[in-house]
Amino acid sequence: MRRVFLLRAYGDFAIAVQALPSSDQIVASLHLKSLYDALLSRGCISPRSIDFVDFGITGSQLNLFTNKDFLGIDTLCQLSKIKKYTRANPGFSDFVEQSARLGLLNFCTGHSFQALFETGKPVYEAYGLASHAFGEKKGNILIFPDARLKKREIPSSVLVQIPGRVVRFGKDYQNFEELIDLIQSADYIYAADSLPLHLAYLCRKSHYILYPEGGKLDFFTPDALASGSYSTFNQFTYV
Repeated sequence: MRRVFLLRAYGDFAIAVQALPSSDQIVASLHLKSLYDALLSRGCISPRSIDFVDFGITGSQLNLFTNKDFLGIDTLCQLSKIKKYTRANPGFSDFVEQSARLGLLNFCTGHSFQALFETGKPVYEAYGLASHAFGEKKGNILIFPDARLKKREIPSSVLVQIPGRVVRFGKDYQNFEELIDLIQSADYIYAADSLPLHLAYLCRKSHYILYPEGGKLDFFTPDALASGSYSTFNQFTYV
């Protein structure tokens, strides 16, 4: 039986939880449970059995998958907890989402994880997720400029071009429930390459992606790719 470990960021979880077949056993880091509970309470997904485990992940994802913290002591503690869990719960073919640092993960845990897909491959395509019907840029337009990485945040020079309401974490919403409520109330969404973008896809809200020069398209939604609804910050012109 296939068991999938979800150890990455919130956006990755939002994609995976809607795409993984019901036959998969899911083990997810405990830090992702608050997002799962919000998605469930707002009717975005159907309930499914997920084993949420405290692997010591307090940031956005397993430290091993980051460039900044992967050599720290906390990383070793997280890997030790994963190793302990796999040894206490054997009998599965175990997978993680991407192939990045897979060899190092296996070496440090003494386990044989496989990857669902190769890092660098379009994520939605790898999961077999399709595009939805796309709406017009009218009605209640919301702009989500924030992103986990500073370089991905939509700059003010772009925000002033868009006739919509700018909403930010800490000011306009405080938690996942409030974020989902905002997205569900919108008619059209502009977003950075971050969690609100993936929630817009999940909630079937028409959207446009804004990203920095040199940014990768790996996590772009099928909707945006199919309609050409994306642009770099420098090339963007509101139409």
